[in-house]
Amino acid sequence: MKLDTIKAMERIARHDTTVISLGQGIPSGTMDPALKQAAINAITYGTTDSYSDPQGMYELRSAISESTASENMIYTPDEILVTSGAIEAINVAIRSVVTEKRSGIIIPTPTYSAYFSVVTQNGGIVVDYQTTPNNNWQIDCDAIRQLIRRHTTAILLCNPNNPTGTVYDKATIRQLAQLAKDSGIVLIIDEVYRHMMHDDTPFYSPAEDINCKDSIIRIMSFSKDFMMTGWRVGYIQSSASRIKDMVAIHDTLVNCTPVVSQYVAVTALKHQERILTANATIYRTRLAQISTLLATSVTELIVTAPMAGYYLFAKLPGSAPSRIVAEQLAKVGVIVIPGSVFGSAGEGYVRICFGRSSTAITAGIERMHRYYAAQ
Repeated sequence: MKLDTIKAMERIARHDTTVISLGQGIPSGTMDPALKQAAINAITYGTTDSYSDPQGMYELRSAISESTASENMIYTPDEILVTSGAIEAINVAIRSVVTEKRSGIIIPTPTYSAYFSVVTQNGGIVVDYQTTPNNNWQIDCDAIRQLIRRHTTAILLCNPNNPTGTVYDKATIRQLAQLAKDSGIVLIIDEVYRHMMHDDTPFYSPAEDINCKDSIIRIMSFSKDFMMTGWRVGYIQSSASRIKDMVAIHDTLVNCTPVVSQYVAVTALKHQERILTANATIYRTRLAQISTLLATSVTELIVTAPMAGYYLFAKLPGSAPSRIVAEQLAKVGVIVIPGSVFGSAGEGYVRICFGRSSTAITAGIERMHRYYAAQ
């Protein structure tokens, strides 16, 4: 096994401080002061010195239940599992649905690169459904229907999509959820970028349909929303019976999510509206900044504005493999992620993160400009 390419590229910048990273999706801001104080209080008063319930602190699960109910997703605390970030949640979800007889996971691509290794490491088989830029990377549910076989166990979808920034409309998501239910498989949906919309397009989650609850596994994270990537808190919502199975898997992996992080997450939800509003403004400003810089100084790239998230998926000129281009850009001091790591449908593109600081964005795009000017 090899380290994920995104992490390997990020290591270059960690080991050489002269290199600017527009690679891994790490927000540049700092955690809200109220959240920092929550961590201090939890440590000071000795409430973090022992394990929590493996399923997660009831206080946090109740807060998640209340928060998602305000978005029309009705899940009780018993239908929620607190995990160590979204990546552990994905591992737990995949492990819970893969069996000896049913191991096929349909994955619309391009998509988050870690999905492929998570599926294979947990005994699954990746079934690649390639989307195209011709219709902004949208999904054709009839095409997915044709891929379902007796060994298929789940569809794994990132919505909003990483790396393309595409948001799938309500009709498509409802059709996909119904397809999963009718086919006796599970729709695992990763919605970690749902609060990072760049316009007023309505977002729909299949978790809003209580009739599909047993065929939906919804994954969320506190990392991007609250600039808490280092605190490792995510969660899963599904039916109580599925959650019961996943708690047992989660328990053998990490026992419980770090307790201090759970207390911070409780406080994050108390301040959610204020923090999400402020962060949305930051990301929209940086999207405008990077779009202007690319349009004026790196005209070789073809860029479509994302609907959500903090990535640009930029079309490269020429026919050089995206891995080679990313390696060459790293040599001139800027990290971007080759599109090929997101599936073969992503070849010919690079992913650029604009979640980094304004200073890093300006300097990174300037280095890209110099690279293409020298070609």
